Amino acid sequence: MEANPKTQAKQNRLDFSCMKALFLYSDATGQGKMLAHIGDVISKLRKTFAELEAVQTHSQDELIARAKGACNGGVDALIVAGGDGTFHHVVNAVITEPVAPILGYINAGTICDIGKNFGIKGNYENALDIIAKGYTTYFDVGKINDSYFTYVSAVGAYSDIAYIAPRERKKRLGAVAYYTIAVNESLKPTKVLADIEADGKQYHIKTPFILLLNGSHVGGFHVNSPLARINDGKMELYLTKPGIFNGLIHYIFFKMHTLKISASHFKIHTNIDMPWCLDGEEGPKGDVEITVIHNKLRIFAKAPKSLFH
Repeated sequence: MEANPKTQAKQNRLDFSCMKALFLYSDATGQGKMLAHIGDVISKLRKTFAELEAVQTHSQDELIARAKGACNGGVDALIVAGGDGTFHHVVNAVITEPVAPILGYINAGTICDIGKNFGIKGNYENALDIIAKGYTTYFDVGKINDSYFTYVSAVGAYSDIAYIAPRERKKRLGAVAYYTIAVNESLKPTKVLADIEADGKQYHIKTPFILLLNGSHVGGFHVNSPLARINDGKMELYLTKPGIFNGLIHYIFFKMHTLKISASHFKIHTNIDMPWCLDGEEGPKGDVEITVIHNKLRIFAKAPKSLFH
């Protein structure tokens, strides 16, 4: 019997009266506009938590070290301002620790698909409001070889756009920086030959790209079923037929030309030697084994009735 959403919401709501939080932020994320509002962000977080430490990180290594330290430093909540890549590195830092704090995400990047998958949309004020309401949910994480990802793993056409786009161009143009690269890639035919095992079933596929999703948003678009859940122990693998613009039209508009596989364990062998994209970051090359780690981490999110239907 499924829990009543209103009852679940009450059970997941936090008491902030004795909670300690660590807030990590950087000026190197997205379009770099967060620093203009950082004073307001810190002020509102101090009103939410009993104790708050705010730290500006200056490198990816420092971000990872601080996030790991939060798992062993008596911190109840780890709040991060940044883009998808920032959150990706934080998840990779904390998931191997015995105990991880509740995560909070303030979208300050270019696209911020990760936030949308948790109901965190719009500006930083919306994210702060969600944190202040105290609703949380557990979510699944994908393990791919020795790395981890939150919402997307992909290879083939379009998969490298997020990590090859120059940082300065992303700061200046925002999402347009990605779309200009996508146009170029759509005109270069890509063929991926893949042998896939998904929960024991075998598939032999020719496709322009392989796309594995946990949630419903990628590339700034709502592309997965609205019933796709971030905590059901499964992820959805999409394999589209070759076609115009590297199968993109088939995938977006003609779902009958796209094979969808829902599973918790995948083994994938391909004919291409390019890096997998993990949450917009460059990942491992070649053959991969992917396992869904069910409900490993917890995050502040929009009310469960809005997320899980």
